[in-house]
Amino acid sequence: MKKAYLITYAVWIVFSCAAAAESWRLGFGSFVRPGPGFVPFLAAALLGLLAVVGLIQSVQEKSAGKKAEGFDSRDMLRILMLIAALAVYVLLWDFLGFLAATFLLLLLLYRAVEPLRWRTVLIASVLTLVGTYFMFSTLLGARLPAGHIWTYLMN
Repeated sequence: MKKAYLITYAVWIVFSCAAAAESWRLGFGSFVRPGPGFVPFLAAALLGLLAVVGLIQSVQEKSAGKKAEGFDSRDMLRILMLIAALAVYVLLWDFLGFLAATFLLLLLLYRAVEPLRWRTVLIASVLTLVGTYFMFSTLLGARLPAGHIWTYLMN
């Protein structure tokens, strides 16, 4: 299993280097006047740094006495369900709007990834939704879609 980790980290390092090179080509700019490649370059650099750290930890880890862990069928089913949930979220975003679609997605994510009590799920979903709405709408000034259903019901 250690070989799989080494290959995975190496692929992430190559991917981050390619993403950093492309974002640098877009134009990094400066910290005062960032260019279009500023955020992608920093994200690629952080991804590469994390992959290097993971690779170093994987090389230094002693495999003696450790049981190999891998994906089982429940993990793959969970991953496919999350991919489907994100696809449905993208489709519902325009119809239900940001608030309702994101709230439903957060409910599903908090219940499916690591099943928590409903009270915890509801509180975490509301707090996450309020935080993201505040960040995008208030701080960044982004116009988030209200959704066709809400504009129809309000008129």
